[in-house]
Amino acid sequence: MCLLLLFISTLLSDTASTEAYVQGHFGQATMSLSGTQNAGFAVGAQSVYDISSRHRVYGEASYTWNQSRGNRWVENADWEKVYPYLTCDTVGGGMRTERYYFRGGYRMLLPRFMWGVSLSFRALQSYREVDPRPNNKVADMGLQGSAAYVAGGYAIGGTIGAGRYKQTNTMKFYSELGEALIYHLVTPSADYSRFTGSQKQAYYHGWGAQSALWLTPTSNGWAATLSYQYDATTKELLDNTYFPLGTLTVHQVALEAGYRQKHWQVMLQGGVNLRRGKQQLYGEVANSYYYPLAARTTYAQNDWILGASGSYTAMLPFGQLTAAGEVVYTYKQSVTTLSANPLFTDLASDLTSHHTDAALSLRYAFPLRGRYQWFVRTQAEYTFFHTTSRYTWLTALATGISF
Repeated sequence: MCLLLLFISTLLSDTASTEAYVQGHFGQATMSLSGTQNAGFAVGAQSVYDISSRHRVYGEASYTWNQSRGNRWVENADWEKVYPYLTCDTVGGGMRTERYYFRGGYRMLLPRFMWGVSLSFRALQSYREVDPRPNNKVADMGLQGSAAYVAGGYAIGGTIGAGRYKQTNTMKFYSELGEALIYHLVTPSADYSRFTGSQKQAYYHGWGAQSALWLTPTSNGWAATLSYQYDATTKELLDNTYFPLGTLTVHQVALEAGYRQKHWQVMLQGGVNLRRGKQQLYGEVANSYYYPLAARTTYAQNDWILGASGSYTAMLPFGQLTAAGEVVYTYKQSVTTLSANPLFTDLASDLTSHHTDAALSLRYAFPLRGRYQWFVRTQAEYTFFHTTSRYTWLTALATGISF
């Protein structure tokens, strides 16, 4: 089930709940953009509290720590979001990442009408303690509002939202033996050769907007959502003056539909992501100022997405067991107008490869006293890249208390 429908179901559910958990994870990969090995832990809590039958507040917070090994090329946080405008080098190395996430909101439910607002914030830091030493800091904030008409066991409504994104990307070298070249990509297979080598500071900033129409049952029935999201992110180099390298715009359209009952649900999904990169061209430089000449689109990629998901909850003599699974296939069509640099052949293949993502989770909840439950949740994720025959896998185990 998509995150939007899951969020709306929380607003319309007739029960409030609180959950706190601790989780550990471990994974390996033959595709090294995020590392050939990842391990770490997370702690989090989420709560839905009813002030009255009309008024509801909710919130969640989490902290995640991860240590990767065998990273290659990419020195950015959130590389999936900002590529092809990546900062790269030939050395690489493991990366340590810390992620903080907060979300809270309010909902009012009237006899025939529901409305609500929510605010989310994600902060992330990733760094390495050996040369080359990146230090990435991310701030990602979003505001969302929803309204719906509720009647006949269904809610039909809409959601709009907007957000702001920032990332600083700083590279440092402490070794006296020399420095590796720093590359700034403008397509998956080509760098901006004019700025190769000495430019060690980059700044990403952008904004996004989203809208959606959705239908969801208050208990059992059909569910569907049609959503659109727009993001624009600009990369600037900072070593001399602030000057833009390029701007990435992304249009995402997604449709999901299925059927939901109390103990099971089945959903189908499809969508397309249109990514466009516009590179800035410069003339002569004087007094550390680069004179802009023109901007042109040098990169275009279309991602076609098709998937299915479902879940089932079995009521056992002691507790309940919930199984959930999802399979998503992404087909990528990429076009660039720049000549490829042979140095980035493997990197470009990884970035533009078609891939299949699969996930499976099991959650067992054991009743304790009153409304209190102790639960254990295990999860496995697997991604196969068809063009390169590479793969990644990740497993996670969590335990906690809900009431």
